[in-house]
Amino acid sequence: MSKKPRKIKRKSNTTAKSRPPLSPQQNARLQQAFQAQTAGNLAFAESAWRALIAEKVRLPQVFLNLGIICAQTGRPEESQNLCKRALAIDPRFPEARMHLATAYDQLGKTEQAVSAYQRLLADQPGMFVARYLLANLLKNQGNIEEATAHYRNIMAQQPGYAQAHFAYSGVHRYESADDPHIISMLDHYQQGNLAQDNRILISFALAKAFEDVRDFRRAFDYLKTGNELRYRKYHYTIDSDRDLFDNIIKTFTADAMAGLDVRGEASNRPIFIVGMPRSGTSLVEKILASHSDVFGAGELDYLYSLGVSKFFSESAHFQFRPLDTYSKDLYESLGREYLAKIKRLNDRADRITDKLPFNFMMIGLIKIALPNARIIHCVRDARDTCLSIYKQNFATDNYRFAFDLKTAGQFHNIYRKLMEHWHRVMPGEIYDIRYESLTRNPEDEIRKLLAACELEWQDACMDFHKSEGKVTTASFYQVRQPMYTSSVQLWEQYREFLGPLLEELGA
Repeated sequence: MSKKPRKIKRKSNTTAKSRPPLSPQQNARLQQAFQAQTAGNLAFAESAWRALIAEKVRLPQVFLNLGIICAQTGRPEESQNLCKRALAIDPRFPEARMHLATAYDQLGKTEQAVSAYQRLLADQPGMFVARYLLANLLKNQGNIEEATAHYRNIMAQQPGYAQAHFAYSGVHRYESADDPHIISMLDHYQQGNLAQDNRILISFALAKAFEDVRDFRRAFDYLKTGNELRYRKYHYTIDSDRDLFDNIIKTFTADAMAGLDVRGEASNRPIFIVGMPRSGTSLVEKILASHSDVFGAGELDYLYSLGVSKFFSESAHFQFRPLDTYSKDLYESLGREYLAKIKRLNDRADRITDKLPFNFMMIGLIKIALPNARIIHCVRDARDTCLSIYKQNFATDNYRFAFDLKTAGQFHNIYRKLMEHWHRVMPGEIYDIRYESLTRNPEDEIRKLLAACELEWQDACMDFHKSEGKVTTASFYQVRQPMYTSSVQLWEQYREFLGPLLEELGA
């Protein structure tokens, strides 16, 4: 997964003569806001930017930087409006044009986003960050050929831009270890002054390249390097996640859930697709989203975020209290607010899929607040799942367990224990679909999947790889291919290197 673009602090082209001078206090606040945003203190920076706007400061970079914060904190519509305000002051401000295109993308306005990026690059062809973002958008839309051309353009103009090398490796199929791009990446990798983040990206890219040419030993060597560099950032242990999962199991008992006097939302619009990351959730969503009655919304953090904000607290160590200590309205508002959020995404489709894998932790809340929602659980061989996780350079901090074989196995074990619990306390409420069965017998498994979602058969679901739609996860390439089985039991190719993982899973 690609890294987020850097925060932009560049000043606009507006001349000092065209705006009122800042007071010393405003200048000081401006510098404090820049420093806070650079340091990641977004709350302070946002407060400072808003204070400057309230004082009638009309610098385009003030609106832009506030817009960037809004984009980073899940407010793309506000980000869009702020970028437009920056451009009303300086219509040629390139960074504001770039972030406006990004806001369009976040809002699902794909055509507007592509057009905005293209107009910007026509004026500023050397703006490689914008070209990279456009390439990612095209890739996610399935326009692999055009995306590839943009990645190559960036690598030719900015050979040190590791993000482009990493992204290109994901869309390129390597036939030989003599591939010019492998040679180029090895040259970069061997540079003594290569920044750590760039070394991580090149490591994962080389691992993918050497797997393509079936040199699994070299592939694993680079995988190990990239993962070890990432793992050092977190010092992750399983303890806190194990405590949380145990808390969920103890809290969401059959008796505790049955004892609640809650009237959940009756809607059956949501279809939650859950499971371990890399277990086939993207494939299942693409199949369902190929149905004319279904809108594929991708990985939404709506339900998970609502659950955490409403039911967790610092005083309870960010775990669940006994279910009967929460108000009836809290449960019911969870369902109402979630349905309102997905309605804003699409108000026409009968069903909407939400494929955030970690919603498996919230299945109890889902069945209380949205009792008619469908829950599809993707199951895959634990060894293939954990290896596939280990092969991904995830862009967020939500996958801290992923960068070490031992902790990946430990996390899979507690996930499996939690899913067994859900099946015990709510039998028949969760439909398991096995990745291996789906890839070997697609028509039979797709028919059963559609029946579990109360959807009629449509041939389009068999041709899921031909359907349009945005895919932003690491599976963007796989779900645009016909069904294949080459990734089943891939772990066997790496067996000799997977000792810590196999030991945990065996235990």
